[in-house]
Amino acid sequence: MNRILCLTIIFVIAVASACKFPEKQEQQVPEERRLSPETMENIFYEMHLADAMVTLQMVQVSGHTSVTQHQTDSLLYEKIYDKYDCTRESFEESVLWYLQNDSKSLRKIYDGVVERFSVEIASHDIHFADSTKNAEEDSL
Repeated sequence: MNRILCLTIIFVIAVASACKFPEKQEQQVPEERRLSPETMENIFYEMHLADAMVTLQMVQVSGHTSVTQHQTDSLLYEKIYDKYDCTRESFEESVLWYLQNDSKSLRKIYDGVVERFSVEIASHDIHFADSTKNAEEDSL
């Protein structure tokens, strides 16, 4: 599942990098409403974690639920927006602004997200390898 999440992130970066917008359609977002790169990275990171958790839960429940993934994601995303003191609208405006005006920063933001997931995956792999080694030693 971790590999699927990483591939999803890479896909989003590739799509965002490929987008070209006409010069005349520059997105205007007042600086006080524009989210910082650090906040954007944190929000993207937590959104992808939320998506992964919801997907895993839905797979475990065999898809028999009255709440759709979209509804669950929306509820989780609202909590993430609240945590970073922003709204869905300000987040979306900021994404558009970065796409149209500073795509290099958006790429750096997503590079940071990918790096955080890579570190987390590596630490879980190390932890798993250590537990497996300890279990094998205990059984001898």
